[in-house]
Amino acid sequence: MTRRRVVGGLLATAIAGVAGCGRPAAPGAAARADALPVLPIGGDFQLTGHDGQPFALTSLRGKAVLIFFGYSSCPDACPTTLSKLSTVARRLGDDRARVRTLYISVDPDRDTPEVLKADLENFSVEALGLTGTKAQIDAVVKQYAAAYEIVPTPESAAKYTISHTTKVYALDAEGRVRTTFAYEATVDEIVTGIRAVLAS
Repeated sequence: MTRRRVVGGLLATAIAGVAGCGRPAAPGAAARADALPVLPIGGDFQLTGHDGQPFALTSLRGKAVLIFFGYSSCPDACPTTLSKLSTVARRLGDDRARVRTLYISVDPDRDTPEVLKADLENFSVEALGLTGTKAQIDAVVKQYAAAYEIVPTPESAAKYTISHTTKVYALDAEGRVRTTFAYEATVDEIVTGIRAVLAS
């Protein structure tokens, strides 16, 4: 086998591995407790809720938790995700009581607790908006291997937008990240994945 073929094979394997990361469990595997790995990211943190009260992730032990990063003036990805998660909550039926959604702002300068509360009132999902200092937010972003970048828009009144990770992280009842959902994931895929996490 030539060196080119060896390198090509290794690249193909690597790409396939990346493409498969974070996808929800297949429907046939959803009920198996061992279907989902424990991902080497995440961890406990403390921020401020949209109710102005201190929040610790440890307070949600015993529930599955969905986490995503965004900001209230996001023009597309964040409202789309919130709308999708609203539909997911309805589809979960009685299981929705076992799941909590956390919306972590990557725009602490503009997203005060009051702003996050007003934003979430536009969606029928029981989510808790979280904010904090930039240092606190950056620490959580790093824990979850996420990213964001300020994009200046001097010609607009907003002055900047934010490019950010759009995946949703699913944690089990012990606070461990078990899977992630890509922005493109369907409602069916997310519902199936959450039920797999609940069964784990």
